[in-house]
Amino acid sequence: MACAKGHVYPLLLVRLALTWACEAHTSYRGIALIFASLRGVVAAVGPCAETIRLWLLRVGLFLLRRPLPRCLDWVFLVDLTIQLGTHKCLVILGVPLSQLRRTGYSPDHHDVHVLSLHVLTRCNGTIVSGHLSTVSKRVGVPVQIVSDHGSDVLAGIRLFRQKNRHVVETYDITHGLAILLKNQLEPDPCWTSFVKACQSTRQQLQQAVGSFLQPPAWRSKARFLNLESHLGWANDMLALLCGGVEGTLAEQLGRSEAETKQWLEEKLGWLRGYAGEVRVWSYFQRVVKDAEEEIKRAGLSRTSWRRIKRRLIGESKLIGKERAFRRQVLAFVQKEGAKVPVRQRYLGSTDVLESLFGKYKDLAEHAPSREITANVLMIPLLVTPLTPELLRQALETVRGQDVEQWLEEHLGLPPQKKKRVVLTAAGRRNAKEDPEPA
Repeated sequence: MACAKGHVYPLLLVRLALTWACEAHTSYRGIALIFASLRGVVAAVGPCAETIRLWLLRVGLFLLRRPLPRCLDWVFLVDLTIQLGTHKCLVILGVPLSQLRRTGYSPDHHDVHVLSLHVLTRCNGTIVSGHLSTVSKRVGVPVQIVSDHGSDVLAGIRLFRQKNRHVVETYDITHGLAILLKNQLEPDPCWTSFVKACQSTRQQLQQAVGSFLQPPAWRSKARFLNLESHLGWANDMLALLCGGVEGTLAEQLGRSEAETKQWLEEKLGWLRGYAGEVRVWSYFQRVVKDAEEEIKRAGLSRTSWRRIKRRLIGESKLIGKERAFRRQVLAFVQKEGAKVPVRQRYLGSTDVLESLFGKYKDLAEHAPSREITANVLMIPLLVTPLTPELLRQALETVRGQDVEQWLEEHLGLPPQKKKRVVLTAAGRRNAKEDPEPA
């Protein structure tokens, strides 16, 4: 089996190791143990965990530095990810608009390129604008930039557009509509009491016989991005409260039908008091879902709001909050779509970037520290098919010292090494203060 120049292990083995790390979320030690169990089959002696880690870092750095084609129709997706500690990671993804027209307006990981990845200790509009300018000099000025309108990112995009007026800046549809939902629901005392009741019910049921009826867990940070499952639960439980299935439920609970009716009323009867509100909130969610589906399927354009309006035709006459919310959603989509040139369709969502961050964070959870570490170089691998030729180029081009230099420039000492330095210094001080008796 072929090896990269100066390397002992075959490229197939390298590819397996990095695929398991990125796709199967296997730890470096876990991968090393797998190879050890296959000793004599894939190699005489398997690679150690540190070797596998270094492969990943070298390939990640190669992907960040490799030349990319200059395009006249780049779409940039920009966001910051924050973990524990002082570091933030600014990522700029790119996808050509011509590719979106061919493959659709919901790109997956392998449709995009990581154009820039920078770990920052501080971030503001000037810094973000500077990175956008650097990337533009490298690959070409984009036709569109999409973001979730985080304050630093939005400030940077606006500074960048002062010198690039033709660039269209759009608000990620998912976050924009979630903010509309938040503004509608958060001030509503009825919504607040509903959320508290759901949390209380979950606590009561999660250790009980009827745990299969507990509401989903509430995500405090992204609550308004994930309402569908919670409202779906409420509608299902209201249907259950209408009766007719007590016998089936009694079998599952191991109780009599009379006991089951009483149990159901005690645990979930409170939902009847929210039946009207749940219907209204479910309509809000439906409007948001229809708007998202339309834009993610067909792209964002000046006529997007009309297509969404047609999707919502046919329901009973709306009044009050439902009518007002639909008007807000259509106005938001119309405003964003008006930025797009006539008879053009642009990207409307940063879902692929959010998904990429989510995958990276899942992988980072296995690390000893939740801070941003060297593993951030894994992000370019998550969007790139790892062919043998690419791995050969990466391992023959990027040296271990290149990785160390990049890490020192972007991250400084890793958290575990900082801890060792401090504890070693403390040990030396204590040794001086408490000398051994003569």
